[in-house]
Amino acid sequence: TAQVESLNADLVRAHARVETLLNALPAAVILVEAGQVSHFNASAKDLIPRLERGETWRTPTEWRPGPGPNEFHPSSSSTDRTVQMQRVDQEDRSVIQIQDITANLKSAEEAQRLDRLAAMGQMSAGIAHQIRTPLATALLYCSHLAAEQISDEDRVTFAARLQKQMIHLEKLASEMLQFIRSKPLRPGLISVDGLVTDACQSIEGAVKAAGVTLRLNLAANDRMVSVEKPAMISALVAILENAIEHSVPNGVVDVSTFADDQRSAIRIADDGSGISAEILATLFEPFATTRPSGTGLGLAIARNTIRAHRGDIQARNMQERGAEFLVTLPSIREL
Repeated sequence: TAQVESLNADLVRAHARVETLLNALPAAVILVEAGQVSHFNASAKDLIPRLERGETWRTPTEWRPGPGPNEFHPSSSSTDRTVQMQRVDQEDRSVIQIQDITANLKSAEEAQRLDRLAAMGQMSAGIAHQIRTPLATALLYCSHLAAEQISDEDRVTFAARLQKQMIHLEKLASEMLQFIRSKPLRPGLISVDGLVTDACQSIEGAVKAAGVTLRLNLAANDRMVSVEKPAMISALVAILENAIEHSVPNGVVDVSTFADDQRSAIRIADDGSGISAEILATLFEPFATTRPSGTGLGLAIARNTIRAHRGDIQARNMQERGAEFLVTLPSIREL
């Protein structure tokens, strides 16, 4: 009996030490046994005030999925916080750790923003050239419009040309701002296949004008991604436009998706002549374009957008002919 009492006392002390250790941890720790919460530390209670022992564990319904795997935005927070949840399962017991990664993400975002600003600085000569040419042309048309002796027909012609140059300048300024921007504003859950379908639908006009066929093979099996939909569609459209432009007449652009629990992939391939080695090396840098009317920012913005969503983009020439772009994004699944 004395030995049992001694063992019980040791167990109580060990339990107290574990409780003290758990409460000292900055991360939230939750122990789930047979699907129910059995223990949790003070950080977990601070993060999930309604958490109680004996209740069935589930991710709080008010938490919004974040851009990365197992990441969430607690909507009850007064600040824009991001937490990452890790779960270790062993038989009917699970240990769930929830870490606040807001500071780490902000540091990474700031580093990316500084990289973009540095890139803009390095490309300052290109920026000046991009702005100077349409601006000088616009000023020329303005001088023609200001001339005393000008026919109504010429006035309409010069006004239309002036408008075209101003639209080009507005597009350039807008794309520069997009290039600098880093953080997705309003990410939401959407299926990978749905995202690609919407992007393809938004470019139907360009597809018909080019006489190209989009061949879809969507096989992501309802995998979800957390993205700012308009921004990601714009990124995919930029890649699709590039593929359409470089396809042969009456050619085919293959668009396919596939995914697993970790990553979702979008493949866009054309049947053109491929990308030259010189262009391939700088393909995603600002002002890298072979089009006289292009700004050279479309693919650079697309890469920034994809990376801001924890994704990646790669381009390569295929063996037979054509080029392939591969976009990968974190797959989202609820714990």
